[in-house]
Amino acid sequence: MEEIVSWLLEDDNPSVKCFTKKEILCEELSTREANALNREILKSEPVKSILELQNSQGWWYEDNFTFHPLYKNTFWQLYFLSQLGINNRIKTVDKAAHLIIKHMQNDKGSFPSVGRYWGNLACMQGITLEMFLRLGYADEDFIKKAIGFITDFVYRTDYRCKYRQNFRCPWGTIKILKALNLVPQDKRDEEVLSAANRAIKFLLSHNIVEAKYPRKKPRSSQWFLFGFPRGYQSDILELTSALVDAGCSKTVSNLKAALKYISAKRQKDGTWKMEFTLNGRMLVDIEKKNKPSKWVTFFALKTLLKSGYIKT
Repeated sequence: MEEIVSWLLEDDNPSVKCFTKKEILCEELSTREANALNREILKSEPVKSILELQNSQGWWYEDNFTFHPLYKNTFWQLYFLSQLGINNRIKTVDKAAHLIIKHMQNDKGSFPSVGRYWGNLACMQGITLEMFLRLGYADEDFIKKAIGFITDFVYRTDYRCKYRQNFRCPWGTIKILKALNLVPQDKRDEEVLSAANRAIKFLLSHNIVEAKYPRKKPRSSQWFLFGFPRGYQSDILELTSALVDAGCSKTVSNLKAALKYISAKRQKDGTWKMEFTLNGRMLVDIEKKNKPSKWVTFFALKTLLKSGYIKT
């Protein structure tokens, strides 16, 4: 265990180093240490390369503000940066974020999709809220509107998706639960708690490892492949991590089985591999497929430790 944690704390990936200190070692970083780590993250790959590709007007790839093309445009660069530990204290990031808010959020608070897959999709609403909360906008009015839309959306649809033959969608449910887990405690009203509880109940009520969620089409092989970062799709690790972050108990049989599955994927050297990647589809690649992954190892180890499935 100590060797793996030491590996995660190496200087070559300051983002993972920072998250490991905070979420595995549960360290309270001093202002000085936090600022030093933030500077390291800014200078690191892939953060540095993503930021260098930003247009002087604030956008990436094309002057267009939608979810498409997937993984290349402004929305997705902000999402990836938020996953890597970047926040809105970076002026160019804040500039891009406000372009997204201005051009994508409607009066009801949602961020609707346009194009082939159109409308208010649970997965994209969750991803968007998670992104803005990670970037540091929790106190902004537009976030209050976004949360209000999502909780009403969950109440009305119960996580059902028209592109899933109106069955409840586990991928969309996971994305929204991940976002709601980040809502500050003082902003978690009854509607937020209800939406989170609906997500938890649905995700735990089916066999996670076998992906026994209602469907008409065959289950996706993506479910069994651990990767970072994720797009609109999901996997067992992301689902389990979201449930553990929400405070679910390892004694629940379906969650316990998922934790066992994650643990069994650990390699002999104590790491987990990057089995799924968006490399080649993003503007800047992150880690390498089928190689030991600091990102996947961080999430797997954090989830197993936080759940109490393994001990330090």
